[in-house]
Amino acid sequence: MGEARTHQSFCIVTDWEGGHTSQCLRHAIRARELLAAAGDTIGQARALNNIGWTHAMLGADQQALECCGEALSLLRTLGDRTGEAATSHSLGYIHQHIGNHARAITYYERAIELHRQLGNRFPQARTFSDLGDTHENAGDAPAARDAWQQALAILDDLSHPDADNVRAKLTI
Repeated sequence: MGEARTHQSFCIVTDWEGGHTSQCLRHAIRARELLAAAGDTIGQARALNNIGWTHAMLGADQQALECCGEALSLLRTLGDRTGEAATSHSLGYIHQHIGNHARAITYYERAIELHRQLGNRFPQARTFSDLGDTHENAGDAPAARDAWQQALAILDDLSHPDADNVRAKLTI
């Protein structure tokens, strides 16, 4: 299990560093293989979300939708609300990227609801920010502004440096 978690951590780190998406994908796939061998179904489902997210970063939208859709179904069945929130965010991002704004909004709103219930404030703020971007792309400036203001309130409360990025969106 430790090796699988290490691969998951490497995936996250290489994703955050940017430009290392193919490495992230390799780590996510390896993590899923190890978690499957260990019989960790929640871990497998979370790794599948990471695989889907990475496919989205590589522009493989159909693969991303398939992986994240399967992960979401598994996570809901297993009752893993933290994983469901992360995967709902992933699906929101993918649908936003392919221009399906209504579906993106639905997934983002579900992720926000779960993050709020779980007390996950930074992921909630990040999702509000992405929701605002989706509303803006869909031509709904008032909804975008509302989502960004909610993101900013959380980020300011957390003294998080991402607040400046959201603040800049509100000045446009």
